[in-house]
Amino acid sequence: MLAPLARREPLAQGRRMHIGFRTSGGRGEYEVVGSHYAYNALGLEGFAFHMRWPDGIVRDTGLMLEAAESGKPRLRSMWSPPFQIGRMIASMLLLPDPRREFAQTNEGLPVARDKGYILSRVGFGPETEITGMADMVTIVPSFVNLDNTTDKESIGVNHRFDRISTIYAVGDILPWDVRNALFEHRDYLASGENVDITLTRIVSKLLKSLITVVPTIVEQERDPLRVLEEMLEIVPPRLPSLPPPDEIGEEEPFVSARSANQYRLAKIRGTSGRKFSTLVHAAYAGRCLFCGAVYGGVPGVRPGVDAAHILAWSKYDLDVVPNGMSLCKLHHWAFDAALLVPELINGRYVLRFTELSVEFEVHTINKLGQNGFSIPESWLPAEKQLWPSQKYLDRLYADLAISFLE
Repeated sequence: MLAPLARREPLAQGRRMHIGFRTSGGRGEYEVVGSHYAYNALGLEGFAFHMRWPDGIVRDTGLMLEAAESGKPRLRSMWSPPFQIGRMIASMLLLPDPRREFAQTNEGLPVARDKGYILSRVGFGPETEITGMADMVTIVPSFVNLDNTTDKESIGVNHRFDRISTIYAVGDILPWDVRNALFEHRDYLASGENVDITLTRIVSKLLKSLITVVPTIVEQERDPLRVLEEMLEIVPPRLPSLPPPDEIGEEEPFVSARSANQYRLAKIRGTSGRKFSTLVHAAYAGRCLFCGAVYGGVPGVRPGVDAAHILAWSKYDLDVVPNGMSLCKLHHWAFDAALLVPELINGRYVLRFTELSVEFEVHTINKLGQNGFSIPESWLPAEKQLWPSQKYLDRLYADLAISFLE
């Protein structure tokens, strides 16, 4: 039996440990390939596999590694009925259900279509833990590959988790059937229950409800998350979406090249963007300017407020605090969608709904706030020079070219 590692040595470049898909008589199997610190796949035969999700919850996957005739240990589901890792992670990531017969996948884009692709790889992040004394592997998934007959797509797990969390935060305004299915997904994952076919069915129900509400969007884009973002007019977070290239390994040149390009582009913004976010969070002390709720400042807990730009960085390149506001996820969405903006009147900031908000139901708008609400000064930064700039707000109104409600 292997002893637990006392410390971790840096990962060597090359064949990093991952779960990979291989065809087997037409129906695919999942195997473990590569090495992770002092361990290789062959040394993990008989080990049970758990998985730590980005929310910190660790689940039993019901998978065990057993020897195969090929010499590459395969993952066997110990549950009845069996439930494999591809369907498990796809449902957690709000992806359509994959299949295991590669020859029966679709052609062309988008790759993520129901029963039209395989989930071909699960990359292990560096925080993955192998405990020899307990014969257990705790996977921290970093990225997954989706393949069909002609195309491939790579998805960063943390990036997609953040996008899903944003949808959860504003899901109250979605149509009833869509909202219920989305919140079933949220509540199932929050419960910490082991993931089985139940979650796959919830995603399927969500997709069916989306087809009923927005059939044209779903026809163009089969990924439920992207459809929801389109409905809510949410722009996904900026790149990079994948883990750094040194966490991917040389055996994945396609993914490594994409990751390297994303980090190159991100480096252009890099330090300035991080500094802006840090300064805005500090100035507002983790408080949302629109509702006054404090969702930040707790050590070890991811903040629930964002550093929002008044004038978009991509257009104006203004990473200064007076061009920023601290907003919770819901109000960040409402601001970015131009439903709710602050107006400076006689030295006080007042919340103003725009003409776009009339398209929503009254009870939905009421959850966002009250038109004409005067924001208390205690919700603003202590230093007045850090308050939202009048000239930036005026420029915003001109760019939006919309009217306020009376």
